[in-house]
Amino acid sequence: MITYPEKQTRSEREVPDVADALLEVRNLSMVYPNGNGGVEALRDVSFTLAPREFVCLLGPSGSGKSTLLRILAGLLRPTAGEVRFCSPSEEAEPFRISLVFQDANLMPWRTVIENIALPLLLKGVSREQALNLAQKWVFLVGLEGFEKAWPRDLSGGMAQRVAIARALIQEPDLLLLDEPFGALDALTREKMAAELLRLWQQQRTTVLMVTHSISEALLLSDRVLVFSARPGRVVLDQPVNLPRPREEGVRYTPTFGELARTIRQAIGE
Repeated sequence: MITYPEKQTRSEREVPDVADALLEVRNLSMVYPNGNGGVEALRDVSFTLAPREFVCLLGPSGSGKSTLLRILAGLLRPTAGEVRFCSPSEEAEPFRISLVFQDANLMPWRTVIENIALPLLLKGVSREQALNLAQKWVFLVGLEGFEKAWPRDLSGGMAQRVAIARALIQEPDLLLLDEPFGALDALTREKMAAELLRLWQQQRTTVLMVTHSISEALLLSDRVLVFSARPGRVVLDQPVNLPRPREEGVRYTPTFGELARTIRQAIGE
């Protein structure tokens, strides 16, 4: 079951404290039917996310990480368990969730700025206002001069910048990232991780990100969740006690190395 905050007026509802959970997952399980008893993807998964927290999710391939994100995004219905969202807004508004996949999934017939503005246009925002806001995000993700470029003319890293801007222009309460840099080469991936860190430090949107890179997870996150092999369950909830703001050099500190060893052991590498 997925529960969203009830629409209440400000006077009727207690405004959550910063320490309160934005998202609570309780005993979540997922079985895909296959005519042979089903494939169990998730088993009894429980965790919380606090407002403005950045959490990374690691685990072996096939451990249900993407399944979890799709459940949180409302694209799949869990077999058992509960997902509760608590709106951080002081006004009664629907809970907003954005999901970015590994593939940027840009509209090939729309320019960069039109792709970024698309969510606002679909909501009925005027074209002029939507494009003005999209221009702000073009600047924030470092794509000035490429506003009128077509997706076919972009590198993989540039396309993912557009996808992230398109997600963030909606001002989501929760941003879900499903291995967004997985298809990029190592150098571009490191650059994109640094860009994402910069954006998050400016915007402080609550983020849950799937990655297969321990180093990337430690650079970005406040906590790392580690999933077991299928069926996925949380085997480690590791706080990342590295000071912010973080720079690339933090990768070479003793604390970073110790955290990496702890996470690698939990994954079983």
